[in-house]
Amino acid sequence: MKLSVNDLNVFVDTPKDIAKLCEDLSRLGLEVESSVPCVAPKNVVVGKVLEKAPHKNAEKLSVCQVGVGKEVLQIVCGAKNVAPNQFVPVALNGALIGSTTIAKTELRGVESYGMICSSNELGFPKINDGILELDESVGELVLGKGLNEYAPFNTHVLEISLTPNRGDCLSVLGIAREISAFYHTPLKPIKALNFTPKSDLITLCAGENIESHLAYYLICNHSLKTPLSVKLSLAHNNALSENDLNNFIEFSAHFSGVVMNAYSMNAAPIDLSVKNDENNLESVYINHQKRSTIAIKHQDQKDLSEYLLLEASYTDPISLSLKLHALKDKTLQKDNALIYRSARGSNPNLSDGLNFLSAHLKAAILESKQTKHALKDRTLKFKLEDITEILGLAIEEETIQGILKDLGFKVSIKEPNSKPQILEVVAPNFRHDIKTIQDIAEEILRFVGIDHLISKPLDSVSNKKSNPHYDTHRFFENLKHKALACGFKEVIHYVFYSKEKQQKLGFEVLEDPLELQNPITTELNTLRTSLVCGLLDASLRNKNLGFKSIALYEKGSVYNSKREEIQKLGFLASGLQKKESYPDAKGKAWDFYSFAECVSKVIGDFSLEKLTTQAPINHPYQSAKIIQNHKIIGVIAKIHPKVIQELDLFESYYAEIDAFKLKRHAMLLKPFSIYPSSVRDLTLIIDENTAFSGIKKALKDAKIPNLSEILPLDIFKESNNSIALSVRCVIHSLEKTLNDEEVNSAVQKALEILEKEFNARLKG
Repeated sequence: MKLSVNDLNVFVDTPKDIAKLCEDLSRLGLEVESSVPCVAPKNVVVGKVLEKAPHKNAEKLSVCQVGVGKEVLQIVCGAKNVAPNQFVPVALNGALIGSTTIAKTELRGVESYGMICSSNELGFPKINDGILELDESVGELVLGKGLNEYAPFNTHVLEISLTPNRGDCLSVLGIAREISAFYHTPLKPIKALNFTPKSDLITLCAGENIESHLAYYLICNHSLKTPLSVKLSLAHNNALSENDLNNFIEFSAHFSGVVMNAYSMNAAPIDLSVKNDENNLESVYINHQKRSTIAIKHQDQKDLSEYLLLEASYTDPISLSLKLHALKDKTLQKDNALIYRSARGSNPNLSDGLNFLSAHLKAAILESKQTKHALKDRTLKFKLEDITEILGLAIEEETIQGILKDLGFKVSIKEPNSKPQILEVVAPNFRHDIKTIQDIAEEILRFVGIDHLISKPLDSVSNKKSNPHYDTHRFFENLKHKALACGFKEVIHYVFYSKEKQQKLGFEVLEDPLELQNPITTELNTLRTSLVCGLLDASLRNKNLGFKSIALYEKGSVYNSKREEIQKLGFLASGLQKKESYPDAKGKAWDFYSFAECVSKVIGDFSLEKLTTQAPINHPYQSAKIIQNHKIIGVIAKIHPKVIQELDLFESYYAEIDAFKLKRHAMLLKPFSIYPSSVRDLTLIIDENTAFSGIKKALKDAKIPNLSEILPLDIFKESNNSIALSVRCVIHSLEKTLNDEEVNSAVQKALEILEKEFNARLKG
């Protein structure tokens, strides 16, 4: 919806600070998408065309004598509609019109000392073809007075985005009501017109099943020339037409929010009836001839008749929407502007629209009629504690009552001496969206401000009656399904294995007194202390069967040297991660980080720390401890090339994790920011023995404002036992978009900590 601040001043005195007005409207839920100043250029004044003569050397040009106050200027004009006695905007010497500075010039041999302007040339929407003709609707026209001294030519045009439930704000009056309530500024109501009907000229008959509310004025002696102020208001909203009556109707609906219509009448009396048509839609019949479909289609807006029958209507938006949805003939829905207004909820105070339209038509009212329907009040009762519970914010009773009364609600206290007190609220009839206590709470929150709400996590209540053993079973079943989804095939092995093979690979074995006394076979002579040995055997069998891409997963029991049982998870990847296919004709082999990423998708995020002691199975430079929730939960490593050669395996990686040290993923609720993040990439020169985990921990412990994440990017070998480590700092705020100064401040604090604790410096 578009409207000018000058339009708003018809109903309420708006604040001078337009930027704050836009901010406050957006805060109220009426989001201002744009605010465009519409101000006439300097040195453009009111002029009057005194004489018009043809140009001696050009048929399409006229030579005009134009009075601008203290002098008369000769101006050559090419507009067809220029005529004597017109009041027009005149750009004087020095005025900037578009990119052209007006100066004395000669046009086809005739001197010209200014320019008569069109609305487009002044920076306003197109009003007509040719020059703009001024009239007294914009104010008293004084020759030589600056055009930007007139309110319609010195305003801002606001474009407001409305949610579908706020049909009450599809009008200037609706927005003005919000401004009046927020700034505690009196609202200027539409004045009621005093008149006495001359005779009974209208017979109105409405069927019993008619739901629409209708009101009529029969008028005569009306003026149907659209004044400039009306044209400007409509042009800002892209609603100006060449039909004067249509302009008045659209103007009245735009300002009052009442759905308006008019019928040209050549004679009275009038037989007026409202009944359902062939589509079961409520329609208006005049002298037994159908003239319009209420709230859906206007069919008659001629402006040449002696009488005009003005109509204001209101239809329940929900009932209308249901009828439109069930309608088979979709051609009736083409009048989108009318349906858009009526289906979202128009102003049911029909006299507002009729009085506003009649006043601007300057008409004599002969007769008025309306249907007998009356809107029922919507009354809600609630306790103050209910509002507190919904909002999570305690608000004083006086504040709640004040906000609701400012918004037009009727508020009373039922049984004042009772505890707790019960508030009874009657919603104004134009607020179609207020139906529940939650709607009331939203209205209060709009004015209190959502910024005053205290952020707190949602309560997550687990079922304490569930069997803990079943919960554990479900947890590991979930892990298995994740592993399968990541491409790992499940394998199962005996809990027995060869003691000699485990020792050779560097795994611990049972103490001698605890060894098996009667093993199944000489090969299975001890309890396994790791899942990795069985996974290696399974990998070799798959390789020998011709598989080139191997990914295995196992959950099972292992035993430590004290013969204590432990549940572990084992992962092994061997050969190709991606089989031979375009664009990798030879396939794509596993690497350490690809394997680690797949494991993390199963068990959740983790970090890595360097292994202090190495087993024969582990690659010396590609092995690490797995850290989760600040605890060591397992090992991940590339298998040593010697082991690969001896066992005749593909290049392989494994991870073994203590199953009961895994973090159980309860519902994790984190605040989410709607504001963009900024990143800064840094290349640090540090000692080669400095672990990234230490850097990350130091910056996290420092709690640098807005530094939300630090990520490793790349590493390069430098001379003198140092490396170049590239890291990315992510700077983010939950409250606002950070400026460059705030982002740079976070980075600078991070650099200070890194220099102090790790002797790090920026490269270059």
